[in-house]
Amino acid sequence: MSPRMKVHFTTLGCPKNQVDSELMQGMLSQAGHELTDAAGSAECLIVNTCAFIDRAREESVNTILELARVKETGRARALIVTGCLTQRYGGEILTEIPEVNAILGTSELHRIVELVNQAEGRQDSVTNAPPGYLYDARTPRLLSGRVPYAYVKIAEGCDMGCTFCAIPQFRGAHRSRPLQDVVAEVEGLARQGIQEAILVSQDTLAYGREIPGNGDIGDLLLALSDTRMPWIRPMYLHPAHVNDRLVDKWRRARVVPYLDMPVQHGDDEVLRAMRRAVTARRMKDVVTQFRAAIPGLAIRTTVLVGFPGETDAAFDNLLGFVEDVGFDRLGVFTYSLEEGTPAAGLPGQITPEVMAERAQQVQELQDRLAWPRQKALFGTRQTVLVDGPSADSAFPFEGRTAGQAPEIDGVVYLRDPHISPGRFADVRIVEVDGYELVGE
Repeated sequence: MSPRMKVHFTTLGCPKNQVDSELMQGMLSQAGHELTDAAGSAECLIVNTCAFIDRAREESVNTILELARVKETGRARALIVTGCLTQRYGGEILTEIPEVNAILGTSELHRIVELVNQAEGRQDSVTNAPPGYLYDARTPRLLSGRVPYAYVKIAEGCDMGCTFCAIPQFRGAHRSRPLQDVVAEVEGLARQGIQEAILVSQDTLAYGREIPGNGDIGDLLLALSDTRMPWIRPMYLHPAHVNDRLVDKWRRARVVPYLDMPVQHGDDEVLRAMRRAVTARRMKDVVTQFRAAIPGLAIRTTVLVGFPGETDAAFDNLLGFVEDVGFDRLGVFTYSLEEGTPAAGLPGQITPEVMAERAQQVQELQDRLAWPRQKALFGTRQTVLVDGPSADSAFPFEGRTAGQAPEIDGVVYLRDPHISPGRFADVRIVEVDGYELVGE
């Protein structure tokens, strides 16, 4: 049997990457390895990377180099790099960073124990297999956060083919987990005391369509409504998949009144060039339909500015779209040229300066539009899930309403020092500061 090693994990990127890290940590813990938060005391360093856009790749490379320095000066005998960056650029990593002992792509997470057991050797081959791995409810998983919510990956990969996106290159085609397997995982999390299951994938509304007799995302939500999980929050909803049947199932399901629907743009020519398979008018209708079906619905979106060929008129259409819809939350990204994507070869590339200016305009518009809705929360009573100790030392705890997803939508700072973390609390909103609230 291989000797037990002390292993340190660094996770970068999205919640889907966090799930992958928790699965690898669960496998390693089950195999007898010890996990540590201190990189300097670890014998094996693992970084789970992101390669979504240029800034994410830069952060991933810098983190690898930082851990390589830790390896040189600390106790670590091995550095293993996993995730999207290795799935896409594994050969270059091994060539350019000799301190890396092994790489592991997104397709073979289950081999992490094998790599750690052989950590001092140099593994050149454990990568680039076609993405195909899907975990199930029986896979060991070690929840990394001391929080009452957990991400549940219901599917992997994407078939939509957006021209700006490289994700299918390293996450592969869309493939779903069986409905009953997702239900079993959520039930298991509820038994552990988790209060909120956040459903994630690259294309959540495409869930189940490729599995005969499985049911779609609406059927999954209805099935999860019968579990003991108090809050269920689906994320990453592509508007092109919405139909009347789905909205009706959503209305009947026991999910939080929250919709995370990335629209990406509000100009039809840009949407067509992006291959979003939906028009601005249709997206407005989808939002109207969901709002009519679900009282008190909070809607979050993301938009992408600076896509090649985005004229001043197209950008004005985006601003008009944002104003017409009136989102509760909005995140804005600037276009990142991704190698191997159709958009990389399009004419009319936008300068970084123009992209940054447009991003600022969108965010300023959104903040102005959202403020009246935020201000209206003052004096109301809200049910808050208490996540734990507050990052702001002025408050003992912080939590979130049903209209706030973790890490992206702001928080409710809580004044009561006797409140119970990991539980729900009924509070009155006594301060509103932008997207942040104070409750007592």
